[in-house]
Parts: sequence; structure tokens; C-alpha cells
Amino acid sequence: MRRHARYLDSPWWSRRQTLLGLLCAIIALSAWWLMQTQSVQEPASAVRARLPDYIVKDFSAVETNASGMPIRRLVAQELRHYTDETLSELDQPRMELFQTEGTPWRARARTGTILAGGEQVRLSKDVELHRAGDAHSRPAHLETALIDIWRAQGLAETDLPVRIRSDGDSLEANGMQLWYNEPTRTTFHGRARIRLAPEQEAPP
Repeated sequence: MRRHARYLDSPWWSRRQTLLGLLCAIIALSAWWLMQTQSVQEPASAVRARLPDYIVKDFSAVETNASGMPIRRLVAQELRHYTDETLSELDQPRMELFQTEGTPWRARARTGTILAGGEQVRLSKDVELHRAGDAHSRPAHLETALIDIWRAQGLAETDLPVRIRSDGDSLEANGMQLWYNEPTRTTFHGRARIRLAPEQEAPP
């Protein structure tokens, strides 16, 4: 019995106990880390991918007034509709905003979104809005990064920098509201910077 007690009290047995304790701690730490990793990854894998309810290629739609006259036309390379989000995404959208008299406004962008059941169309990325000149108005070409077009108000607006060119003249502002129905009128945000082209002398 005394020999057994001396054996347990030997330095070799103490080192063995320390190693076993350290090994158990490493195993427990590894198991805890594995459980934490799985608990983090499982919710991410369970998230449902964002998928459209339907897709329309070469989308085209025309809206008319009570008299059957077109008031706006929208086309896009592709339309993706998301019912849960009540919106549609557009690739390469093109819009025509018709007026009772005069040439229509034509808009184009790289992407777009239809919101509020069609009341709002948001054009984004390299947005251009153009109207050709006629006997009563000068041509106008507008460039910005994003613009919202509201159907009921006949309004196109942006809070981002905008640049307008017309017959060599140019105007830059920090935002704009353009009522494109007759009569056409525009307000600009902040201080507008205007550059006028030099007048050309009339030929003799």
C-alpha cells in the first residue's frame, strides 16, 4: 500500500495528469468551436434567395388618357416583378412622356424600378432626358444619376446633381423638379451655374 502511494506521488504521475487535463481541455474547446461555427452557418444557408415572381423579356407598355391618346410609353430589355416587395426592376428602360402639343420627352437609363403600382418610375445610372426642339421651344438634354418620374403630377425630379444643355448653353444644379406637361416649368435646387454660348454674328 505504501508503494502504491509513493507511485501516485511521483513526478511522472503529476506530468501525466497535467497532459491528460490539457488534452481534455483542447478536445472540449474544439467541440465548442465546431458547434459555434455550425450555428453561424446554418441560418445563412437557410435564407431564401431573392427570386422574382415573373420575368418579362422585351417589355413594352403604353398608357392612354380617357380619350385614348397615349400619355406615356415604357419599354425595357427585361422586367422582373417581386410581389412581396410590390415593385418591378427594369434593365435598359426607355420612356416617352407625351404632351398635348409639341415633341415628347424621351428618357433612358441603365436600370429602373417601378414603384407604387406604376405611379412612380425611378430611373438610375446614366440617366438622360431629352426633348427635341420645335417652332415653340428649344431642344433640351438633361443628364443625372437618378430621377423619379411621377405619373399623376407629370413631374420628373432628382436631388442629385443635374446638367442641362440647350443650343450650346448649359446649366448645372444640385437638384431639379421638372413639370413636363404643358406648360413646362422647372425649378432648381441650390445655386444654379449657367454658361451661355457666345452669340454668332449674322452673315452679311
